[in-house]
Amino acid sequence: MQEKKQWGKNVRNQEIADIFYRIADILEMQSVQWKPRAYRAAANAIESMSKPVEDVYRQGGLKALEEIPGIGEALAKKIEEMIKTGKLKHYEKLKKKLPINLDELDTVPGLGPKKLMVLYKKLGVRNLKDLRNAAERHEIAGLPGFAEKSEQEILKAIIGKGGKVKRIPLSVALPVANGIIRALGKLGVVQKVEAAGSLRRKRPTIGDIDILIASNSPAVVADAFVSMPDVKRVIAKGSTKSNVVLKSGIQVDLRVVKPEQWGSALQYFTGSKAHSIALRKIAIKKGLKLSEYGVFKNQKVVASKTEKDVYNALGLAYIKPELRENEGEIEEAMERFQKRKSFESRTGC
Repeated sequence: MQEKKQWGKNVRNQEIADIFYRIADILEMQSVQWKPRAYRAAANAIESMSKPVEDVYRQGGLKALEEIPGIGEALAKKIEEMIKTGKLKHYEKLKKKLPINLDELDTVPGLGPKKLMVLYKKLGVRNLKDLRNAAERHEIAGLPGFAEKSEQEILKAIIGKGGKVKRIPLSVALPVANGIIRALGKLGVVQKVEAAGSLRRKRPTIGDIDILIASNSPAVVADAFVSMPDVKRVIAKGSTKSNVVLKSGIQVDLRVVKPEQWGSALQYFTGSKAHSIALRKIAIKKGLKLSEYGVFKNQKVVASKTEKDVYNALGLAYIKPELRENEGEIEEAMERFQKRKSFESRTGC
């Protein structure tokens, strides 16, 4: 009990890094020089640490924080504040000075600080509602840094959410996803089909339904997907990626990949974000590149057919989807893999 009273909310490295990244974005919107780069460098250093920054502070105080690359006295004090309170007053003040609702707009993928300011200055976009209206009126395509595809992606990200992210209970989403999987699985050109994203990780609630398919005939699959009886609106249709909104208001995203890329794509699109970031860092340290297309070494595919192959190529045992939240499962998988290799080496198996 004394520990909780002393340290307050448990603030993870990634949460601190995310706030520093956001501060950098805000300062960039305000045309502040140099500081955005410093905040991003600090954020990168913190999220790359293998040791919890809280432990570093607990053991050595502010001086220990200042020894982290890119962290000076001022940033060390900000980290201390977040560790003790779970918040940062400087960040909250910066947000209030912005003419836009960053907390809302930051939920839309692909909208960096420069694009957000273009949307505000050109169209007066301040929040998700403004953004959705602009996208539905086709006012975004053609703006500096935007294209028709950008507009479609923005609309896809917020459609059906009423300006706010609407979470769907797993018990509601699962039967819907299973129905789609059964229907698409009957197509003769489909080799494999499975749910991905937070649904596959069995999260209590999800944002939308992600479906992954392995097929050499993506156009046939896309045609069948957008033509399902329960589809109310087609957001986008492409050779490998399509998005629809069902009559129930649930958004469904479809990805079609080549059969030989199934394992890497399934791993990539299952997430979570924190888990995926951690895996990419491991890949980089090993001189590898990890993407939805596979694990690469010198531009040659090392693993891609199964998820197990992907994890093994990174020096990890297979991790169940439900555990992929970067909450210790990666370290445990690394230990299991090393023990297995050690056993095989001793026994010759």
